[in-house]
Amino acid sequence: MAVHQTDADISAVPDLRERRRRETRREISEAALDLFELHGAASTTVDDIARRAGVSPSTFFRSFATKEESVLIADFQFEAEFTEWLESATSERITLDAVEGIYERSVVRLATSSDGSKERLLRVRQLVLSDAQVRSAAYAADAVMLACLTEKVAKKLGTPSTARLLIETVALTLRIAVDRWAEMVDSGDASADLVTVYQAARSDLRRLVRD
Repeated sequence: MAVHQTDADISAVPDLRERRRRETRREISEAALDLFELHGAASTTVDDIARRAGVSPSTFFRSFATKEESVLIADFQFEAEFTEWLESATSERITLDAVEGIYERSVVRLATSSDGSKERLLRVRQLVLSDAQVRSAAYAADAVMLACLTEKVAKKLGTPSTARLLIETVALTLRIAVDRWAEMVDSGDASADLVTVYQAARSDLRRLVRD
């Protein structure tokens, strides 16, 4: 599962124009999320989202290709970090532990964020579970991202099947961890901690591999 919750990118200190672009994307995304929760994706139009966000439809389409995409903001910082690591890594360093480490840094960043990202992730996850249109878009977005990562890793390893197994295994572990964490939060479990749950999922995977 791609962790769709942030619009960070590789620039550490964005200029004013970039900050405004990000803010506009966040405002549109929040408006879409609110409306999808109230009315469902099928009954919400781009015009509805633009009106609630206080922007024009053309501004919406400069930010997102579809209304469903607007609630599934990709984690560009993760993608940038992964690409940067991969470019400098030798094939021997591209291991399960190494790729999981990149994913875990993204999880830690999300878990320690003070911008409401965790709460937003829970809301989006609930939409994915309850709204078929959003679920279809989320699965498609995940597939595109995983295919992109797999292709990059395959170029380094020279074996597409190994690259796919590696990336999809790590992504599935994260998806299971996020689902488990969300279930704990929904049940009122005060011990619910995303990083701890992800680390436990990694440990479970190791036990299965050893067996």
